Amino acid sequence: MAKELNIQVIRQAQAGNAQSLSAVAEEVRSKVITYIYRLTFDDHLTQDLTQETVLEMIKILPQFKVQNVNSFWSWIFCTALGKVQHHYRPQGARRLARKTTSNEFVLASQASDDNNPVNVLIREEIRKAVLGAMQAIKFKYRNILILRCFDNLSYGQIAGIMGGSELKARLLFFRAKHSLKSQLERHGFKRDSLLAGLTIFANLTLQNGKKAAAKEVISASSLETGLGVSLMSLITAKTVAVGICMLCIAVFTASMIKPKAKPKTLVEQLYANLYPLFESEEFVNPSRIIAANDPDGNGFLIIDQGRPQRPVRQLHTEQLNIDLVNQPRMGVLLSKDHWIELGFDKPIRDGSGPDILLREWGCRGTIHVLLTDGNGQVFELPQPQCWGMGICRNEHIIYFDLNGLNLPFEPRAVRVLGLFDRFGRHHGVEFLLVRARVQRTEP
Repeated sequence: MAKELNIQVIRQAQAGNAQSLSAVAEEVRSKVITYIYRLTFDDHLTQDLTQETVLEMIKILPQFKVQNVNSFWSWIFCTALGKVQHHYRPQGARRLARKTTSNEFVLASQASDDNNPVNVLIREEIRKAVLGAMQAIKFKYRNILILRCFDNLSYGQIAGIMGGSELKARLLFFRAKHSLKSQLERHGFKRDSLLAGLTIFANLTLQNGKKAAAKEVISASSLETGLGVSLMSLITAKTVAVGICMLCIAVFTASMIKPKAKPKTLVEQLYANLYPLFESEEFVNPSRIIAANDPDGNGFLIIDQGRPQRPVRQLHTEQLNIDLVNQPRMGVLLSKDHWIELGFDKPIRDGSGPDILLREWGCRGTIHVLLTDGNGQVFELPQPQCWGMGICRNEHIIYFDLNGLNLPFEPRAVRVLGLFDRFGRHHGVEFLLVRARVQRTEP
């Protein structure tokens, strides 16, 4: 690996040669950016952590004892992995695995923005199958597959990066390979499709110039563990013409895919008991927007649900109108730290069953709902939980029951807060509608 970088250039960079240091930094950046993106699936976070990795490399390089090029790259990848783990460490290992699962909407939108033949020829079902399989495996499995198959590191180098012995690295890779194989089959692929799945994933997540044609081909030899595992034949040789290579991958993979079964649980079935409540006279729409938070000053994206891939327009806070929120076809995008507070004419009260209903598109884990008195006092409602695998990428109905909540004030408004930028069709939660049970005047 890293044929462009030799030990002489690294030594010159250590000695203070500006041109050599620039060359090393650029080579490190080009490799690390793809590695981190494949772990996080977050463009903005990838840029930040890549920059941190390069800066740390520049700072430590003069004192670092570089034995050879391989040891240099082991150090770089270890540093990059440490940056990713440190970023998510406050959330814990379980949250790390959840936050770094693949988001098909992000990658699908990325694919639609370029002219890469693989993204044009491979059907949507195949892309979803590959990304769904990579999403399902453990973070450490995805990490070792990336290091071994995409960055061509030896088991000794991987052991140095991830910790443990070379034998432990071989065993971990063995398990990772079979875990991904199992997930590919579960997501619709036939048996022995690991190589094709990895090749497609490589091209979908290539960050070394996303606008250029993808150029990564996974070697069958990288899948060998040395533990008696049979190898698959190589799908493609070194690419001579990139377009031909991508066409071969698309045709080969399309011939292997099995028809995708329809989901057993539909969104309509899941929320069958909640839909009628939206039409109930006990629930009303908010009457006004009390406040909105736009920390980056870019405004709020308004989305027509009839054409969700084409946002309608961008509105600044003072341009928001309650009619946009109440129209069934309209949605307001809430990216990280963006929120909108919706007021009701009368106090929100506790009744029999749910008292607050929300509709949103994205994932329950990307939205936070709070009650307010309309004058600054805030009460955090419990974080809504997902009900079923595969529903998170569709429309959600979220409900809250006020029974048993020790509210310190009379609630008159609902605040909806976006938590993440990297989920959903437009990098945020699409808030569609809120209705609440309010105190009615007795006749």
